Amino acid sequence: MDAVNLEKKSRHRKHWTTEEEALLGTMPDKKLARRLGRTSTAVAAQRLNKGLPPVTPKRKNWQPEDHKVLGTRPDDQVARLLRCSEAAVRMRRRKLGIRKWHAKQKRPWTEAEDQLLGTQADPKLARQLDRSPDTIRTRRLQLGVAAAPMEKAWTARETELLGTMPDKDLARLIGRGVHTVRLHRSKRGLPPQNPIWKPWTDQDLALLGKFTDAEVAARTGHPANSVKMYRFKLGIPCCQSKRRAWVPEEDALLGKYPDREVARLTRRTFAAVRVRRIAHGLTEPPAAGQL
Repeated sequence: MDAVNLEKKSRHRKHWTTEEEALLGTMPDKKLARRLGRTSTAVAAQRLNKGLPPVTPKRKNWQPEDHKVLGTRPDDQVARLLRCSEAAVRMRRRKLGIRKWHAKQKRPWTEAEDQLLGTQADPKLARQLDRSPDTIRTRRLQLGVAAAPMEKAWTARETELLGTMPDKDLARLIGRGVHTVRLHRSKRGLPPQNPIWKPWTDQDLALLGKFTDAEVAARTGHPANSVKMYRFKLGIPCCQSKRRAWVPEEDALLGKYPDREVARLTRRTFAAVRVRRIAHGLTEPPAAGQL
């Protein structure tokens, strides 16, 4: 029965092509596995069979200013701030003996903070004091302070200002919370006045799919991520730019110089040069330092 199962597995096993083997060792195994539609275990095993070393992401060079951020916030936030992995942050923090940041660290109340209790709504005061609304409410009840009265009604002048400036600026101007301003503006169907956000026009949308996302971003002034999001939303396929064809002068360099040198001379990727050389049945010469 086992022999039959092994025979069935061998029939369905996907053979490695020359182009796929040429990509081994040019990028991390997990990334190549996603690209080829294989498992990372299969990619790693095939790479080891070819005697190729693994490719690991570049390690972070820690600076003194980076150490000051460790432990001041959760590891995942520090990782995004320093542009490295969460595991790297955790290992570095433990190596330096820095304790993990805890969200429930108790901060003592000051007399000035106690005097503010009950002067405004708990959520608004929580944002001002950088505390949670539950913490504000608990402290207020402990001291026997009554809750602030309900929010005052909107005046005609305040309503007229909705949508004429960013919500944050209007909130500071009229002394209300940003969430309250945003909510009242949305109820009236008014668009936000964001100095960064740019509305899409019909002319901008007409360019989607006709040019690459980078070209559309340069022409319209929209961020590349915004271009990609709108194209996906409208179901418009990406404009595939034509690949640069190989010329005889470039082919003449294959097998004559190391792949990395050919990639530099032709301004192509190392993987593209390697695949092209193997497809021509050429071997890579040793580097100058290996002669």
